[in-house]
Amino acid sequence: MDEFTMVIPSYWGRSEGGAGKTSATRKSGRDKIVFDHPTLLNEEGTMGRLLASLETLGGVNGKIVIISVANEPAIAKEVERKVDAIIASFKGRYDITNISQTVLEKFKARLAEKGVSEQALELVNLDNYAAVRNICSLAGVLYGSRYTIFIDDDEVFADPDFLKKIAENMDREIDGKRIEALAGYYLQPDTYRLDESNVPDWRRPYWNNTKAMNKAFEQIIGSGKRLKPTPFVFGGNMTLSLEVLRKVPFDPRITRGEDIDYLLNLRINGIMFYLDRELAITHLPPPSSQDAWKKVREDAIRFLYERKKLRDHKQLKLEELQPYPGFFLGDDLEERIVKTCELLKTEYEDQDNAQGVSECKKTIALTKKPLWSQVETRQWLEELTKCWQELTTAAEGMGIE
Repeated sequence: MDEFTMVIPSYWGRSEGGAGKTSATRKSGRDKIVFDHPTLLNEEGTMGRLLASLETLGGVNGKIVIISVANEPAIAKEVERKVDAIIASFKGRYDITNISQTVLEKFKARLAEKGVSEQALELVNLDNYAAVRNICSLAGVLYGSRYTIFIDDDEVFADPDFLKKIAENMDREIDGKRIEALAGYYLQPDTYRLDESNVPDWRRPYWNNTKAMNKAFEQIIGSGKRLKPTPFVFGGNMTLSLEVLRKVPFDPRITRGEDIDYLLNLRINGIMFYLDRELAITHLPPPSSQDAWKKVREDAIRFLYERKKLRDHKQLKLEELQPYPGFFLGDDLEERIVKTCELLKTEYEDQDNAQGVSECKKTIALTKKPLWSQVETRQWLEELTKCWQELTTAAEGMGIE
């Protein structure tokens, strides 16, 4: 068994169209999925910068796996070649592998030969953020690693003891519970706090997620014990044990915020995320060109779904998720969404932005419907988990070709 696998998803888009079209979409079975800032194929991107920063760690003895994600199927081969070219210069120093769409198809064929059901094989895809995270999990399972470290390619390592801290904390007992899920945090770039000065006026009254997140960061990251249970987690700085990866999948119904949704899934299964106040990574994301109305709509869908989970599963307590994400999971969620969209719609009207006005109206109408009322999340998660465990049982130790 390898001690650890480090998994790094990398998102890419077509060269044509310019920076304004980098938020390309692809379809899943439910809705269009947006990757916030895929790198254009004719650009350098951030992955090389991250891999160069591995030198800070003084040596990486585990596996490194890049998950190559194309935001449309037609460019998957180009993305594979691009990532292969970037990692080529690092292969002499690290055990590094590229999981591309081609590799996934071969992997699915091997699993099918082992008798894995079609329903379980449907989880092997790169169609949205949660699906990509599931492939990250599978990478660790394929290698049978003791634990898997989730990193994003728009980060850099600055702490030479980063891996040492993870090794010290995984499996440690806190209040009689073994740490199986460890969270770190982002420096952006010098502080864990988010900049509240640029929050637009239409967000401030009812949807100031920046303020809510900073309040949570102060409570969890800024004070108290070094290791403590956390209501939030950063998808680009978290570590999960093999046992957890085998057992609990990311939920592909979530279009964004899959990291916190996964925290909810773990709590449903009696597993707690612990945050280490000393485990930081520097986050240097490129700007996102996503429209404001789309961000609000995706957040609305996400939080309405997570609140449904909260109500369907008695293991989840709203007070334990305060101040974030709990601030957006209360009975007033619909009111917050509608009033925020009204304010944003007024701004679009002042700009003569007819599309923005129309999309705000659509989000308001969507919110007034019982969006997730027909979804029984308990049954859904049971079926999802059954398929996932079938998949991971067959995949464990197979390795990556």
